[in-house]
Amino acid sequence: MIRAITFDFWQTLYADNMELLKQREDHRAIHCKEFLSKCDYQFTLEQVKHAYQMTHEMVSEAWQIHHGISMEECISKFSETLGINLTPFQENQVKSITGNSTLLHPPPLVPFVKDLLPQLIDKYQLGIISDTGITAGTFLREMLKNDEILDYFSVQTFSDETGFTKPDVVQFKKTLQKMGINPSEAVHIGDLVRTDITGAKNAGMYAIRFAGVTTEQENADLADATISDYRKLEDTIKKLMCSK
Repeated sequence: MIRAITFDFWQTLYADNMELLKQREDHRAIHCKEFLSKCDYQFTLEQVKHAYQMTHEMVSEAWQIHHGISMEECISKFSETLGINLTPFQENQVKSITGNSTLLHPPPLVPFVKDLLPQLIDKYQLGIISDTGITAGTFLREMLKNDEILDYFSVQTFSDETGFTKPDVVQFKKTLQKMGINPSEAVHIGDLVRTDITGAKNAGMYAIRFAGVTTEQENADLADATISDYRKLEDTIKKLMCSK
């Protein structure tokens, strides 16, 4: 019997796109350049963008070996690339600029998510297991709050706070422990086979691939099921239970 459902964040609850990514990148660079200028650090926009790019690359390399990078490590890499030493106040300001760019240019919720959650909460515990990039989990919670869905999720697990990324089973097992749920009683929903599906299966959970945003994935048949429309989720879970 399924007692809990965990969701990935990006491309599963929220549908991000390249246009929004570009808007965030520009916002971060412009506003961070302006702030650093007030601190008597003079950099070109390209230099600031380069520092952010180096930070992204650090996070991506760590992601490949299942290591979660904290926001503090991101800011450290950013300032190191620029060759400056930021005060704690300045670090917090850069962190705010970085995170707020996502809140000011947020991705939309995937269709039917907001209607589905009130129905699910009556039957299942709900959680989030997400890798964060350079946007800290603190800001992702704010996004969930802004969209009035944060309270549906009893546990939110973000890689910048745990030091691990999917598919490390630590992310899944610690989330379920907090929920008081056995892996065999839970299903994880995510878009990426390498992280979401593989990690959930290795943790002993059921795994459903959400293909409504990320449509193509190699080895997609590793998932127990695939959906592209959340209106089909509950029927899909019922079918999974009947087939076991």
